[in-house]
Parts: sequence; structure tokens; C-alpha cells
Amino acid sequence: MSLPESLPARMFLLAFDTDTNRLTSRSQLGLVLRAAALAELYLTERVTDTGGRARAASDARPTGDPVLDDLADQIAAHRPRAWHRWIGRHERATVRAVREQLAAGHHLTIEHRALLPDRVEPRDRHAVRQYAETVRGALRQSPARTDPRTAAVLALAARGEVKTVVSRRERREYRRTLDELAVYTGPVADALRKAVQTKRTVAATTATAAGS
Repeated sequence: MSLPESLPARMFLLAFDTDTNRLTSRSQLGLVLRAAALAELYLTERVTDTGGRARAASDARPTGDPVLDDLADQIAAHRPRAWHRWIGRHERATVRAVREQLAAGHHLTIEHRALLPDRVEPRDRHAVRQYAETVRGALRQSPARTDPRTAAVLALAARGEVKTVVSRRERREYRRTLDELAVYTGPVADALRKAVQTKRTVAATTATAAGS
């Protein structure tokens, strides 16, 4: 089975631990998927960077992908905003939309259960595992030789702390390589790191306030 083309869909599949068949990185998955959608729009020049803010290109055509087109429409309908603000919006809705898209494309099976969370599994774990190995392989080659989409996936997985793709040790060991790969995403990878840090700070502050 072939993998979906869109970066958000691929990032969703990469978040699965294919050994345990469980979805990981749940707390920041929505942020990672939003960033992946932004990176794809940036790579295809449908969204540009204007003074550190995302702006929809005036001549951009729809991609035909509902997740990407919805985000492009949101950006076009508003004044330019900082990239991390777009990443932090509508996280849960984006996770649902990507999940439904993958299910409709027969890349996921979803078992709806009455008293427990839905059981969600990739249909082809072998294909997901192979793709993850291909992405990780970019850590050990020159960033200049890396396909831009692979570079974007790897950089976003690192910034979004998707451990099924890049472990904490690898983030430290290959920091320079990951920084070079992040250039392919323009401002998106660093914006994702900021969005993750902001969410973590808000959660810690909320927990402290609730316990006081």
C-alpha cells in the first residue's frame, strides 16, 4: 500500500509506534500536524513569509486536499499572523480532519468503541516503518542532498518531539544537521518549537493554579 502524499497525513502515520501499534506524541500531535500543513503550503509557495508572519499567496490555487485548503483559506481570510499562532489554532479539529482523511483513503482502520477511546491502527505498518527508516536516514547524509519534503518531515518531527522518528538522544547528537534541515521549512520548524513550548508552559501554569 502506498502512503498518502500530504505531509500532515504522513506525520500522523509516523506518530504511530509500529511495535506497539499505538499512537504516540498525543499532547503535541495537533501542533505537529498544523506545522506540517503550513510547511507543505510554504514548500509549494501557497503561503509566504512576510516579516515573520504567514501570508497567503494571492495567486495560490487549491490543492484539492481539504486539510491544506482549509488552512490556506483561514490564512487568506485574516491579516498576516505569526507562524506559531497558526500552529496553535484548531489543534483538535486538525487531528480529527487528518484522521478522517486517512481513514477515507484506507490508510487507517478505526474501531469505534462505546466505553473506550476508538482503536486506531495503520493498515500497513510495514510501509509506515519503512518510511520512518527512510526519514531517519536523512540524519546521516548531507542536508544539501536531502529531498525538501523529507527534510521538512524530519525537522518537524524533531521540533515537535515525535520520538518515533527522532529520539531525544538523536535530537542532541544531530542538532546541527536538524538545524540545517529545518531551513527547508522556512520559519515553520522554529515556530513549531515555540508553539510546543508555549503549550507546555500554559499547561504547567494551569496545573499550578489548580493545585494552589
